Amino acid sequence: MHQKTRLGLIGICSAILVLLAILVLLPRFALPPARPSSHKTPLTRHASTTPQAIKGNTATPGDSVDERALLRTLRGSDGWAWHINLPEDRIVAFYGNPLSAVMGPIGQYSDDELISKLHEQAQVYADLDPSHPVVPALDYVTPIVQPVPMDDGSWVYRMPDASVEHYVDLANSNHALFFFDMQIGHSPIQKEVNLLWPYLQRPGVDLSLDPEFDMPPGAIPDQVFGRMTAAEINWVIDKLSALVQSAHLPPKVLIIHQFLQEMLPDWQNIKVKPGVQVVTCVDGFGTPGQKIDDYRMFDKEQLIQYPGMKMFYKLDTPVMSPASVLALDPPPLMVMYQ
Repeated sequence: MHQKTRLGLIGICSAILVLLAILVLLPRFALPPARPSSHKTPLTRHASTTPQAIKGNTATPGDSVDERALLRTLRGSDGWAWHINLPEDRIVAFYGNPLSAVMGPIGQYSDDELISKLHEQAQVYADLDPSHPVVPALDYVTPIVQPVPMDDGSWVYRMPDASVEHYVDLANSNHALFFFDMQIGHSPIQKEVNLLWPYLQRPGVDLSLDPEFDMPPGAIPDQVFGRMTAAEINWVIDKLSALVQSAHLPPKVLIIHQFLQEMLPDWQNIKVKPGVQVVTCVDGFGTPGQKIDDYRMFDKEQLIQYPGMKMFYKLDTPVMSPASVLALDPPPLMVMYQ
């Protein structure tokens, strides 16, 4: 009799836990409401007092303690990644590769310094625009184009797994997104994405594509600018979309770099799919006027989905202030620093 009573209580408790999980997670799987096409309208879902906390570090206003605890129980240490969504948030990323200090911040600092400086830069944007919580990110370049052909004819060097694992863990353990920034050289994009596929199946791991280094036949990287077709990009979008839906992952962010029109010759044919959020990152260094002109072309007149902008600490003359960046029309939802 006592055994039946205990089993009955266990069953009731289990049912209550399942019901709580359904009530908490159901809104996350519902279809999102229609959003206006303009980014000028402030989004206030996460509005809070200034200074605004960086989203990756602290709880988002409106998330109850019980909800966060249940999400962590159900999702584990990756639960934070389910709270990230464009266009409601803004990503601030550091670019680079740990083998090269020239390529950007990732190769210039120790782990602690890198995360500290990333959070410091992200906090500036959070303070300037509290209506868009800021998500920090690391944009890690691999594969990396080479000036000579490799054994497989790819003209790329692929970073070792130990380094990749280290920086994925460094980013995600600090509630920062991790992006693979791909320079594919003469290698098919399908091959390079598939090589990284085990990592991309994780929450908080996303992808950047750099058409500049997608080489036409016979071209040598850094001597000729490359280009990437809509067919290549659509293959990536389709694969990521299927992954998100089949594995019930948070949306994947896909960044596409561009600073010349010919880098995306048929950009109009790029098709956005559910579960993938596409950011056009206006690349290239120069004066603020030159960068604003490029932004007006690629992130206003030819915008695919969401606008992004890249800053160069050592090459821009001068570096645009975060306030100037946010004054762009439309304001970028991803800002990257090299």
